[in-house]
Amino acid sequence: MHEDKETMSYERNKKTFENVGPSTSRKKDMLTHNGALCPVFEQRLGNNIFQFASTFGIAKSKNMTVILNKNDRINRIFKLTIEVRKDTSVCNSFKVRNERMSATHDKNLTNFNQKESFRLRHYLQSWKYFFPFIKELKEQLTFRAEIVNNVRKNIIKILHKFNIVSSYNTTLVGVHIRRGDIVKSRNWNVATPEYLIRAVNYFKDRYKNIIFIVASNEIAWAKKYMPSDISVEFIQNRAEVDMATLASCNHTIITVGSFGWWSGWLAGGEVTYVKWPAKPGSRLEKKMNYTDYFYPGWIGL
Repeated sequence: MHEDKETMSYERNKKTFENVGPSTSRKKDMLTHNGALCPVFEQRLGNNIFQFASTFGIAKSKNMTVILNKNDRINRIFKLTIEVRKDTSVCNSFKVRNERMSATHDKNLTNFNQKESFRLRHYLQSWKYFFPFIKELKEQLTFRAEIVNNVRKNIIKILHKFNIVSSYNTTLVGVHIRRGDIVKSRNWNVATPEYLIRAVNYFKDRYKNIIFIVASNEIAWAKKYMPSDISVEFIQNRAEVDMATLASCNHTIITVGSFGWWSGWLAGGEVTYVKWPAKPGSRLEKKMNYTDYFYPGWIGL
């Protein structure tokens, strides 16, 4: 797929990327009456996190405010430290800026006057929108206590099932298998049993005492095609609990879809993914830039 100079030089400029942001002196000079950005939430949890994260990153880069409703799903799942409001009707008066491409960094999207206010719409599925502010973003994307407590109990049960008292010498690998509606999609290549074997072997070759924890919207298929010579546990809870469980693992195997993407990103370890998720000649392939979508350092198999 397309590869630009910014991505090709990622490793060389990693420290520079991570430290991008207004300097102390610049912060003092910035005006405080800049505009606000409102994310437009569409689709399900993974998409919602992208919409929030990219809006957050763009707002940070322009010293703008993010307006979020207290009842938005993102706020109900994560302990956000940004201001949330009971009434966000002011967003309805803002102009809409639409992303032009799916899973591609749209430089034109951020080409606006920071003193104005906008609604940012569509999937915003590129790490480049928020990469300079990953530390701040991770602080926002902290699961609420009740979810964390639920996950802790589930992990302890899984460890006990395999006669393990502590996870200290155990490697947990989260696995998300997305199927359901995209199986018959004209755009997506769903994961095959062969991919699961390759991904499992990738981690087996590198780590010991592994337990694979699998979440899927087709558990029956997952149980049938996950390799049988491993320690594996299948989970099926509310979406946010499943994501938080996968995010608590050391490493992640994802297939396709934004739910798996965020499970891997939040976990923070090694992540494998289906290398060619868009079907050849499909509308998605024409719109998707893999280097903009997949996080630097992840492993395509």
